[in-house]
Amino acid sequence: MLYSIRALRRARVRIFAGATALGALFALAVTPQSAQAQTDFFNTDGARPLRVQDALSIEWRAIELQFAPLRLERAGNAWHAEVEPELAFGLFPRTHLSLGFPMVSVPTGDLLRAPSSSSVPFDGSVRTTGLSGLHMSVFHQLNVETRIPAFAVRGEVLLPVGAFAADRAYPAITGIVTRTLPALGAVRVHGNASFTFGDAPNVTELRDNGPIAELPHRWMAGVSMDRAFPLKSTLIAAEVFAQRGLVEASDVVWNAGAGVRHQVSPRIVFDVGVGRALSGPEKQWSFTVGSAVALGLGRRLF
Repeated sequence: MLYSIRALRRARVRIFAGATALGALFALAVTPQSAQAQTDFFNTDGARPLRVQDALSIEWRAIELQFAPLRLERAGNAWHAEVEPELAFGLFPRTHLSLGFPMVSVPTGDLLRAPSSSSVPFDGSVRTTGLSGLHMSVFHQLNVETRIPAFAVRGEVLLPVGAFAADRAYPAITGIVTRTLPALGAVRVHGNASFTFGDAPNVTELRDNGPIAELPHRWMAGVSMDRAFPLKSTLIAAEVFAQRGLVEASDVVWNAGAGVRHQVSPRIVFDVGVGRALSGPEKQWSFTVGSAVALGLGRRLF
């Protein structure tokens, strides 16, 4: 009788252990990877809040939805607004694909070429809003930072989609490097350099082919520095960069900016930034605000 009781207890222990293991495996299969999402504040995306980003890709199988990162620029006496909702997907390890929909709101007088409709005044008295392209990019992190910096490359193209887009596609490539400096309290330094291919529209095209809100820059190069505060889920950053417009006669413009990213929940990141042009004909201010939600698909889908 005593033997039967002991055997029954052992069987119950085995059943409980087996059920616990199955439960853990089930949770791993169906639960998104929230532990990784809790460090999204550490990953600085382009224009969120700074132009110079780090060399880190989003997690494999993760989906990140950027809710309306808004950028405001003060040009002369008018404000230009740009918003680009974006969807990013972790396609492969250290590789993600992004799809953005840039939209602008500017006075008609600040368009690079006039609206095709004669009923819309081209004197700045009316604001106009519309899609200025379709932005597709592939980001690949070449290596994980060890004794050497982390390197990444981003290939992208701005497609002629929307009422205020250019009439041709503009491909671009960007090289990115990130280095951590433990001696300075885990400060990270980033470097970016990008180049856009394709000819700028000539004067006749700007006059005759419909409205254009803006064109990409021919090249951009800059550095940034950030410092994370993990216990507060916050990162502060500053940058300086130079860029030149697509038109050959464009001046090289130096810019500086600073921003903050804060993790408000395990999956939501909020960021704000401010920048100013240090040279050029108009030393305009710019402000950015945005948020992103990290979504996990769960291993059971792969």
